[in-house]
Amino acid sequence: YFSQTLRLLEEDPTVYCVSAWNDQGYEHTSTDPALLYRVETMPGLGWILKRSLYKDELEPKWPTPEKMWDWDMWMRLGEVRRGRECIVPDVSRTYHFGSSGLNMNSYFQDTYFKKHSFNTLPYVELRDLDSLKKDAYEELITDMLRRGTVLDHSQNPCEENFVPDTTGHTYLLFIQMDHHKDYSTWLQVAKCLRIWDLDGRGYHHGLWRLNIKSNPLLIVGVPFSQYSTFKPTDLKPLFMEVPDKEKDKTKVKEKNLVHR
Repeated sequence: YFSQTLRLLEEDPTVYCVSAWNDQGYEHTSTDPALLYRVETMPGLGWILKRSLYKDELEPKWPTPEKMWDWDMWMRLGEVRRGRECIVPDVSRTYHFGSSGLNMNSYFQDTYFKKHSFNTLPYVELRDLDSLKKDAYEELITDMLRRGTVLDHSQNPCEENFVPDTTGHTYLLFIQMDHHKDYSTWLQVAKCLRIWDLDGRGYHHGLWRLNIKSNPLLIVGVPFSQYSTFKPTDLKPLFMEVPDKEKDKTKVKEKNLVHR
């Protein structure tokens, strides 16, 4: 996997890292081991970056022991990432197996990691690597949005039939997202889809990509995302309010977990 993707670090200065882990890559949301994405967040759990990036930018500012920063959380900061993105696979090449430790317990392992998809094929030829470069990727996403089918936004995304039982059809969902830190609706949608729902991860300019029932699903945050222009003018973006009891549970989860 890394031997094939390494050249992207050399050829595209907007690539921050290549990771073997997909934060949203669950058994029911990732099915294509040859498919890759660009994401703004740094996933960790098996990754590479350029030595020059580490020596010139990261090492001089690396968090010292007395600072309350985990290195991976620090590397995700906008001022550290500086607009660059990481390449991630649809199907992860690493697996989170620890169920106990400083930042982990069996509940979180079972809830958030146990059902992550994991590639077991000995060799996979990765597809369209050049399409991961910045300009080419924008063309790819734009094309998917142009030809995608808008889902019925009057339906509940928690329902099993929210995404039709088809194969290979691109579907679009537009959700409320007022600014870059507004993940309220996204986290409720993520909860419905049974994926990581503790904070916003795995997005590209306010857009998330998943594979549901072997169908590409693009979820666009409106009006924040630059892709909001693809929303039909008469369509109201999906808004899901966080229940009060869920707010309390989320605070407890975030307090007890630092995801590496």
